[in-house]
Amino acid sequence: MEFRQMSYFLSIVDHRSVSAAAARLGIAQPSLSDVLGKLERELDVQLMVRTPRGTRLTEAGAALARHSRDILHNVDIAVQEVRNLGGTNAGGAVSIGLPPSMALLLSVPLAETVRNDFPAVRLRIIESMSGYVLDWLTSGHVDIACLYDPPDSDQLVVKPLLNEELYLVTAPDHWPSAEVVDGVAVEGCSFSDVCKLPLVLPSRPHGLREIIERHARSAGTATNVVMEVDSLAQILKLVDRASAYTILSHAACFDAVHDGRVILVPIEKPALKRTAYLARRGDRPASSASLQVESVIGTILEEAINRFNLRAQLAATR
Repeated sequence: MEFRQMSYFLSIVDHRSVSAAAARLGIAQPSLSDVLGKLERELDVQLMVRTPRGTRLTEAGAALARHSRDILHNVDIAVQEVRNLGGTNAGGAVSIGLPPSMALLLSVPLAETVRNDFPAVRLRIIESMSGYVLDWLTSGHVDIACLYDPPDSDQLVVKPLLNEELYLVTAPDHWPSAEVVDGVAVEGCSFSDVCKLPLVLPSRPHGLREIIERHARSAGTATNVVMEVDSLAQILKLVDRASAYTILSHAACFDAVHDGRVILVPIEKPALKRTAYLARRGDRPASSASLQVESVIGTILEEAINRFNLRAQLAATR
């Protein structure tokens, strides 16, 4: 049985006449009669009885009419939903979780781009430390997320976004003799010496802290963490007040560097690097709306790198 046959059959039911239905459909009456006859032969049952006053449904015909209406209605809903999910008119809600350093680069331009380019998409941006963002992603609280140091898991689909070098971040008064060019000290500091300084870092298991601690273990040393603060703004305030040092990427503090409130000191032997990843759950199909949001993130990051002269590079794959 075809959808066209159901539609023609329902037209006869609604008009209670083969001739009236044929006129409404714009086809010849004998052709519509043939459709009805073929349908009855396929089902091996009489669907209608013709009377002088038109057609009357049999019990089987009434059952077919009821199911045909349901089927065609559901088909219409399915077609509309698929159209809404695909192409440039894709719509729906999309939530993205961002750690603070990525939120500085992405939140405003991403919100504006989605509103202008994909008006049917309702974007929700949530900011927190990367460990919390990972929890939100795995629990389904957000659809996509930017993560540092994501776990090696079959449950996540990840792709690299941004490669960054990590720096010792200090108040200028805490590094008084340094020659500084564009907010960066000319001479670096070894990682072992950095670890001896009083540091303020986010708590574990946030991505930045895990990266630093992993390097410390590899170097056979330990970090001197005197304060744990899970807030980028407050970490920078403590550094600005010369209360402690921290380790961050340029992107995480470019405003403070530009204003001269902090300076960056390259970390050497070894240099510390990290990669930001775009992640989503692998056990859920990605909606067209979320794929549209993902598609513009690389371009926004590239524009941010150029605009703020960030010491970062787009990852090879976007």
